[in-house]
Amino acid sequence: MKAKLEIEFKEIPVEKIQQTLLEILHALKVVDMIEDGKFEIFTSNGVVTEKCILQQSRVIA
Repeated sequence: MKAKLEIEFKEIPVEKIQQTLLEILHALKVVDMIEDGKFEIFTSNGVVTEKCILQQSRVIA
């Protein structure tokens, strides 16, 4: 089963949003509710995913 979710975040650093979403996915895995999860954060500078490495709100890898 798949679910889609759209969230409008307040003006907070993209690193904080990414970390929060990663923590939520981890918590759902720990309680065996999901196999895997992914997300995309749409910013004015582009898209940030769970795989991106950020530094000062910029993708560096």
